[in-house]
Amino acid sequence: MATIFIGITVICYAVAMLLWLRFRSYRYLLVLIAGHCTIVAEPILQRFYSLTYPAEVAALSVFGNPVPIYSVLAASWIGALPVLLMYFGQQQQWWTRHYLTGLVAYIALVLYHIIVQGLAARTGLWRYSQSVGAWGINFYLLMAIFAGLSSLLLFYAMVATRYYAAEIAVPTLLAATVLSPLVCFGVLGAPFWLPRLIGSSSNFTKPALVVIAGLVLWVVHLASAGIHASRQHHVIER
Repeated sequence: MATIFIGITVICYAVAMLLWLRFRSYRYLLVLIAGHCTIVAEPILQRFYSLTYPAEVAALSVFGNPVPIYSVLAASWIGALPVLLMYFGQQQQWWTRHYLTGLVAYIALVLYHIIVQGLAARTGLWRYSQSVGAWGINFYLLMAIFAGLSSLLLFYAMVATRYYAAEIAVPTLLAATVLSPLVCFGVLGAPFWLPRLIGSSSNFTKPALVVIAGLVLWVVHLASAGIHASRQHHVIER
């Protein structure tokens, strides 16, 4: 499975280069390169979510935390691949920017991350030693919800900056790519890891799940509304 991840990384870069040459669009390559920087979220995942990797694989040290090389490589596309496909579809006018687009995109992104998390768990690429402890919800599902939200924020940033000049779009896309995982796992996940940090609880509680659900729905609403607003802005320009 690790070999497959590395192969996908090479293919993604090759396709991004072709799209740059064909459509003169640097965004695909930019997001893939910036994706490697999302590895800065590893300390949060390992410390607060008990993320572990196999001990025998070759790894790099990220802020003192061992991270397998295949994970560093896959970081470029694992959260961005479906986003880049959706953005390409928008460029080809396969769909319109609408509020409903954001909702459907989020559902699709969560399903994608459920598959990724499931494959990783089955093949032993990574594991979480935590459990939810409330309503019997699978912990990998919650991680997919956070990861899907991170991808949705990147998707919104790509759509919203489509007509921006490079000097504005580049730093915006870089920030969206790198910071969205930190916001989702670090800030929105605080109802889970904060009680663990102070030692009051090791699992999710029902009130924490309710708070997280509310925060996730609120961010999904804001991103979907932003996608729709970018459509209205384009109509005004035309």
